[in-house]
Amino acid sequence: MRFFCCKTVGLIIERENTLDNPKTFILVFVAAIVALCLALWLTSYDETQTITAKVISNTLTQSLDGQRRYLTVESELLGTKRVAVPTSVHCPEGALVTFNQATDSLFEQPLTFLNCE
Repeated sequence: MRFFCCKTVGLIIERENTLDNPKTFILVFVAAIVALCLALWLTSYDETQTITAKVISNTLTQSLDGQRRYLTVESELLGTKRVAVPTSVHCPEGALVTFNQATDSLFEQPLTFLNCE
């Protein structure tokens, strides 16, 4: 144990190096992991929102590994955004498309194509 003097208050405070003990370190580490897992579990819930947008353009691209189709859509919630959709989707310009988006994350989640009307 070490002692040091606090000059401003004039008190002698006992200082222990508690994390020098491996058992204490492991206990604190496990408690921190449990607290983190509990916090993530309590804040994660499956909530999605449905977004409807208008198709501005429909683009089919060819690459070495196959074809890709992109819809450029516009909505009040998203603004203008390019979204990858299955190549079998044929949405004409001006059509309304519906997407699903998870809202349970701190990061922006991708849009999942549902249908084209």
